[in-house]
Amino acid sequence: MTYQQAGRVAVLKRIAGWIVFIPALISTLISLMGFLEQSREKREGINAVMQDFSHVMIDMIRFNTGFLKSFWENSPVPDFNHGSNVSFWVIYVLIFVGLALQASGARMWRQTRHLREGIEDQLILENARGTEGRTRQQLEEKIVVPRHTIFLQIFPLYILPIAIAVAGYFVLKLLGFIY
Repeated sequence: MTYQQAGRVAVLKRIAGWIVFIPALISTLISLMGFLEQSREKREGINAVMQDFSHVMIDMIRFNTGFLKSFWENSPVPDFNHGSNVSFWVIYVLIFVGLALQASGARMWRQTRHLREGIEDQLILENARGTEGRTRQQLEEKIVVPRHTIFLQIFPLYILPIAIAVAGYFVLKLLGFIY
């Protein structure tokens, strides 16, 4: 792949990453708010005050985000206490797939930018040689850009989802939403 093609692929990867990431993040957040709303019980003391506060905040968010109505109606509400939440976990993983796509595209974009600058620098040197120097086309033909896969994005694709899920589990356990 030439560096011009790599630049176009990089832009497409970044756009695709944002297109996957944003809806998945919104859906996951709304799913978690639905879980908090659904697991509301009558409790005593400070837990009752915190649950009433979270209920009011979730209702206020739902009221003020009417443009997200399809997310509020269609996002899967997980049941961490009893059920398997396959659709919730698939959407959760899509967050990190989108991040990995965007990171891979950003890396490719940086490489093509450096290649473009390197070609410009080399072209100046080749012009100084006079008639025996190579042309821009000859320089560009020698460059082969390696393909980048999202599976090489170790942190955003493998480590971050597990770390956030474990932290979320402990927070929900601490607040009493998971028993």
